[in-house]
Amino acid sequence: DMWAMYLQQTTPGDKEDMEAWNVDLDSDLIFAALFSAVLTTFIVESSKSLQPDNSEELLRAILLQVQTSRNGTTVVPAPFKLAPSAVRVNVYWFCSLVISLSAALIAILAKQWLNYLHAGLSPIPATRARYRQFRIEGTQKWRLPSVISFIPIMLHISLLLFFVGLVEFVWPLNEAVAVFTSVLVCAIVTVYFGANIL
Repeated sequence: DMWAMYLQQTTPGDKEDMEAWNVDLDSDLIFAALFSAVLTTFIVESSKSLQPDNSEELLRAILLQVQTSRNGTTVVPAPFKLAPSAVRVNVYWFCSLVISLSAALIAILAKQWLNYLHAGLSPIPATRARYRQFRIEGTQKWRLPSVISFIPIMLHISLLLFFVGLVEFVWPLNEAVAVFTSVLVCAIVTVYFGANIL
């Protein structure tokens, strides 16, 4: 039968593609999950710098009352002021988290599409061949291979934003740590771009 021969020729290639895509998507999902968990820990810490510390504000108010009672004059407390670097760090890290979670969502949707490609296959060769062609055309129409290959790029962008935020985060804390971290990040980014350009 012609349809059975057609399926015999196309099925092994389809299975190889599906397995390769599934392995890639599994790796992307694991990385996105672990990276997002680590990133969230950093965000919890850095987001504290976006609002005043309550204990510090209370201490400032008590100090202000003591100064006022001693001098007999009223002193206006200085308003809370955000450090520009704190804002930038949080912008980098929140954007990184959004991109990483978006990559995970796209990977899940792609895996669902791949599962759909193999679901409900008919035992009748002619029907099975027709469904295969319909699903392959859908895969091409929605550019599934391009979408799958774009997910690692999203994760790389997310990681780069994290690195930029990390360098900015450590500069106010300690200059030696910041210099070492900056050099290490620059080396990693240089190797990454060198490997991808060559």
